[in-house]
Amino acid sequence: MPREFGRYVLEEMIGAGGMGEVWRARDTRFDRLVALKLLPEALNHDAEFAQRFRRESHVAARLREPHVVPIHDFGEIDGRLYIDMRLVDGRDLGAILRDGPLPPARALALLSQVAEALEAAHADGLVHRDVKPSNVLVTPNDFVYVVDFGIARSVGSTRTSLTITGATVGTLDYMAPERFTDQPIDGRVDVYSLACVLAQTLTARKPFGGEDLPALLYAHLYAEPPRPSDVVPGLPPGLDDVVARGMAKRPEDRYPTPTALIAAAREALRDGARGAPREAPARTVPAAGLPGAGLSGAAPTVLGVHSRDGAHSSVQPLAPPPGPVPPGPVPPGPVPAGRPARRGRARRAALAAAAALVLAAGGLTWWLWPEGGDGDPAAAAGTSGEASGTLAPDSTTAPPRPSAGPAPSVAVPTQLGGPISVPPTPGYMAVAPNGRYAYIAHRAEGIVSVFDTNSLQVVSRIRIEAGPPQFVTFSPDGSRAYITVTNADYTENHVAFVDTATNEVIDTVEVGLRPYAPETSPDGTRLYVPLHDEGRVEVLDTATATDVDSYDVPRNPHWIAVSADGTRAWTANHESNVLSVLDLTDGGRVLQQIPAGVSPHSVAVSPDGTRVAVVAYDSSDVHVIDATTGDVVDYGPVGTSPQDLTWAPDGRRFYTADVGSDTMSVVDAETLTVTANPYTGDGPTSVAVSPDGERAYVTNLNEATVVVYQLTA
Repeated sequence: MPREFGRYVLEEMIGAGGMGEVWRARDTRFDRLVALKLLPEALNHDAEFAQRFRRESHVAARLREPHVVPIHDFGEIDGRLYIDMRLVDGRDLGAILRDGPLPPARALALLSQVAEALEAAHADGLVHRDVKPSNVLVTPNDFVYVVDFGIARSVGSTRTSLTITGATVGTLDYMAPERFTDQPIDGRVDVYSLACVLAQTLTARKPFGGEDLPALLYAHLYAEPPRPSDVVPGLPPGLDDVVARGMAKRPEDRYPTPTALIAAAREALRDGARGAPREAPARTVPAAGLPGAGLSGAAPTVLGVHSRDGAHSSVQPLAPPPGPVPPGPVPPGPVPAGRPARRGRARRAALAAAAALVLAAGGLTWWLWPEGGDGDPAAAAGTSGEASGTLAPDSTTAPPRPSAGPAPSVAVPTQLGGPISVPPTPGYMAVAPNGRYAYIAHRAEGIVSVFDTNSLQVVSRIRIEAGPPQFVTFSPDGSRAYITVTNADYTENHVAFVDTATNEVIDTVEVGLRPYAPETSPDGTRLYVPLHDEGRVEVLDTATATDVDSYDVPRNPHWIAVSADGTRAWTANHESNVLSVLDLTDGGRVLQQIPAGVSPHSVAVSPDGTRVAVVAYDSSDVHVIDATTGDVVDYGPVGTSPQDLTWAPDGRRFYTADVGSDTMSVVDAETLTVTANPYTGDGPTSVAVSPDGERAYVTNLNEATVVVYQLTA
């Protein structure tokens, strides 16, 4: 039976436990469904907790990282603390793992999103401290939200989380050793927990097999980390090493950040796929002590555990036994000073700690999330699949994703979830240089939409008053976008200059007839605009937004690509059936005209600059050209009517959008073999690849969708 709670109508309880209740509720002020978490009434009397709750909920609410579940509001109503969050359609990772282990590629794709959320929180001085599968929510499209940031703890806090919220069995499965001490903690506790979750996603087993609290406490402090390859045959042993380092007993021995952990796991997976030799893994030696003054060489102590009424409980030091104890052996070595000679004392200490934890916990914390209905992420944000307003990804300040170079592309990509709805007529898509968002040109709508590559949804729209937007390119630093505009009878022909920090059109430049796909110079000072119906390339000064030059080329140039050194360019001349080579140091003089199939449409330079690939629309093939000599290296068939071509950043493959066969062709750049030809949807018109080579985004013009592919292992 629905009941009122302030401005909320509580419709259905969808979760309950030691940290309170989670309700599906209607916010009557904004007329929206939300997930409303009501914290336990007992916490209302803890003034310190209430103060910290408000302070850190405020920090969590201002986090803009897309993988942090949005907090709409928080506070106190009728003496009860609450958090108002987005209601999300999905399953938590723990529920997913009940079906069995995940393929490593999917596991890392999910956990990389968790890592990004954690890193954003750490940058704001917030440590989650309760990273576990039940706090990782996965939508049907494999988009991840991390929940419970509102009860996280700030960096440098010395008060153990056990003193306030209690520790559930689920939390203890992933708890870093230093959390049992009174030492300051930092983001490396989340690294430890994320490594625990990584091990579980690969095996569907919790990191340690203990069933009771003493066993779990002991395991985190002294047992060796799990080895996933011992559980799942075929997993690269390198992943064992990553888990071991991530779960190192001492924080300074772990990866410094969550994204560093995931990057190492990806590299281990790639090495395993390549069969690369590696050194034998070093055994992880459980530390006798934890970092901090006075702890070296001494058994750590559980301090400051609270009972339910808030009183301190005294807990004996928890010390390790002298020999191996399941679930993992202790490597041989000198016995640290102060280590007792008998197992019984450690067990009794663990039992004492467990008793205190039971007093503090007061129940199990768990979450349930709706698996259908009104939990659409876009709808919860008030967007109905298309965001309005002026939310703009900050291209100049958003940090790029950590990368050690482009990831190796695979022969057969994996589609990530189903088609994603976008506004009608998505004709062309370009990913920004920082990889965090993309612009999509929607012809009939007269808009460019901003597509967030984290949330995989449209977050903003840019109205292009000059006319229907056709093609998009970015300046090298991502601060500007340049959009060609032409209408049906070609009476309006412009280039719109957009400030990507504000999503505002700051200049509109009139150009020649029917501008097609433009390109900037490597230094960002020039914009080259092919004019389909005039047989020339118009050159604009990007600083002054003025026409400064013009190059004559064969009829109907569709696309232009520029070399990395800015000295040459190539245009695909549609009705002339040639690829033109232009000398940009000599007034755009045409050096060569190279036969390139029937109706060459799109052209792109390989990442190393040695080859140029061009697809021909009417002959449905691709030609690869030597960039230095102009010789045709090879040619071969692709899908029907290829309209766009984009290279993988590693240069091993390129991808074509085949509008005639509704496919994306994955082409081996050396052999020109099509290794995969997945169906994308109705009318694929462009394929955009992220700068790190991880994903491809295909726009389907006729059904108004974007399909996302994972391009790496």
